[in-house]
Amino acid sequence: MTQTKISKAFQTTLSAEAIRILGLRPGQRVNQIVEGNRLILEPLEDVDALAGSLGKGKRTHSIDEIKAAARKGIAKAGAAGLEESR
Repeated sequence: MTQTKISKAFQTTLSAEAIRILGLRPGQRVNQIVEGNRLILEPLEDVDALAGSLGKGKRTHSIDEIKAAARKGIAKAGAAGLEESR
């Protein structure tokens, strides 16, 4: 456990150990949760944390390709629904 001081601007400094253990980065957002007389900071995942999560060599799709695939899927689901109702 480490201690910190709250400044006149109501700011505080996180310990290097907490930053290292939690893998925090400058500009990263955190949730502030108050439980009784405790303040809990919960790191939020951001877009940068997702970098590389899809793996390498995966082709990206344009918004037009995504919209076309969605239209096709909706049409297919609608046609299947009509068949079931007959």
